[in-house]
Amino acid sequence: MKKPITKKSESVPTTSLSKFISVGGVASRRKATDMIKNGLVSVNSQVVTEPGYKVEPKDMVIAQGVLIQPEEKVYILVNKPKDCITTVADEKGRKTVMDLIQLDRPVRLYPVGRLDRSTTGLIVLTNDGDLAQRLAHPKYEKKKIYQVTLNKAVTMSHVKLLGHDGIDLEDGHVDIDAISYVMGERKNVVLVELHSGQHHVVRRIFEELGYLVDKLDRIAYAGLTKKDLRQGHWRYLSRSEVAVLKNS
Repeated sequence: MKKPITKKSESVPTTSLSKFISVGGVASRRKATDMIKNGLVSVNSQVVTEPGYKVEPKDMVIAQGVLIQPEEKVYILVNKPKDCITTVADEKGRKTVMDLIQLDRPVRLYPVGRLDRSTTGLIVLTNDGDLAQRLAHPKYEKKKIYQVTLNKAVTMSHVKLLGHDGIDLEDGHVDIDAISYVMGERKNVVLVELHSGQHHVVRRIFEELGYLVDKLDRIAYAGLTKKDLRQGHWRYLSRSEVAVLKNS
């Protein structure tokens, strides 16, 4: 009988054993940790009892007799329609972005860059937890561009104010990277570019100035655009697009 092991030399790329099991779909991260500590997991035929033990892609991991197959990473861009919820499931039975996706195999996807029910536009679905965290975390400041249709014309003074000074909201100051009228549209339609991830930030910006948002559409997200992607449709991201997301 081979002795339990808890250490291994560091190599690249590696993943903690508990995360490897969780991503493989066998158990949650917490349950995976318990399984490892209870000696129910082996790596290359040797028992491992340390959840943080580093696993390499070539390693054979077995948890409670089940061989863990690393889940292939999936990256999807969705042009979300109105009245669609950006969650995996909805307790009220409303349509979610997951209902828009049809894959040839079961994959646990999670929405990144969430939009409220009435807002349309781009979101990303992925099972890559590291990328999801990078896209969602405020410190990475991913650029977003919105086309905003308001209940009345936006004054030039407000366009200059937002573009130059930004605006103070209840939960902090918001800097606007760029704001402009949309060519060929009435003056109540503007493009707003920002990095802020504050809740309902675009709607609150204009409400603070006395406007109501009639339509809100995110037309660009973290360098991705809606080109050739109709509302309610989706597509896989290309390798180059994934690389840009990871490296930006």
